[in-house]
Amino acid sequence: MTTGKAHPERRFPGPAPRPLPLPQPELVDATCGVRLRPWSDVPGDIAGLVAAWRDPSVTAANPVPADTSPEAARRWILGEADRRDRGLALDLVISPLDDLAAHPRTGRSPVWGEVGLRGFDPVARRAEVGWWLAPEARGHAIAAAAVDLLVGWALAPPLDLRQVWARTDPAGVASGRVAERARFRLLGTADGRAVWARARVRRP
Repeated sequence: MTTGKAHPERRFPGPAPRPLPLPQPELVDATCGVRLRPWSDVPGDIAGLVAAWRDPSVTAANPVPADTSPEAARRWILGEADRRDRGLALDLVISPLDDLAAHPRTGRSPVWGEVGLRGFDPVARRAEVGWWLAPEARGHAIAAAAVDLLVGWALAPPLDLRQVWARTDPAGVASGRVAERARFRLLGTADGRAVWARARVRRP
């Protein structure tokens, strides 16, 4: 598992990052029952984020904020639009597909995990993908489906990246399997991390 949420934002020389659009329509995988949607200021999303920040299996592989309170989680969620406007990050909730109708009505929103893009290089047109999963969502190919959905979208218009890369713990068999299933190629290791990449298909 990996995530970019708590890393310092990196900037690259060259053109300023462009605002990042949300996928329209929302990305779904009916086979796995997965839906990718924006974070919302609702109790279910706040609780899901707090739980992830306090989950030892998430924190062991990913830096998280020192403040893991519901108030901090709500502030982070409310800052999502600003991060996209500044071209810094695009973070989406991995949710069950059958939550599509229930979410606006009830305010309850199961959070299976998160997948996101960060570290945008506007010159090379590449970014890093990261993800994490809640315990109940693990072991069902949900992470691979979510990563594949987001990366496939990112490598096409309107984002039109040339490459998306990922870093995983070489000892983390599960995270490496996610990258493989999401059609990434292992490039090697750097700074003790396995480095993976997926490039867009060349157009004729």
